[in-house]
Amino acid sequence: MADSNQERHERAEEGAPALPEHYYLDESDPDILVLRRQDDSFVAAFSASGASREGIVEAAREDYQASLALLAKKGKRGSGQDEGPDPSGARG
Repeated sequence: MADSNQERHERAEEGAPALPEHYYLDESDPDILVLRRQDDSFVAAFSASGASREGIVEAAREDYQASLALLAKKGKRGSGQDEGPDPSGARG
């Protein structure tokens, strides 16, 4: 994965938009580019012949925003916010 980070920084220096941190592009298949998270989980796939760097970066940013929204939603549930009254009448 260190190679992916180095490649991302090199491309960013060339003026191409950089992938957000914790994302990398799996280029192991010559026909398909796979956008992955740092934990190797799948985000999106693109045709190697038709993918634009901007489209890939946009997909990563959208995934990151969705992840943040999901974490915020889980945080609200865990803190007791957005919960209705306890039907049993007992809180504790």
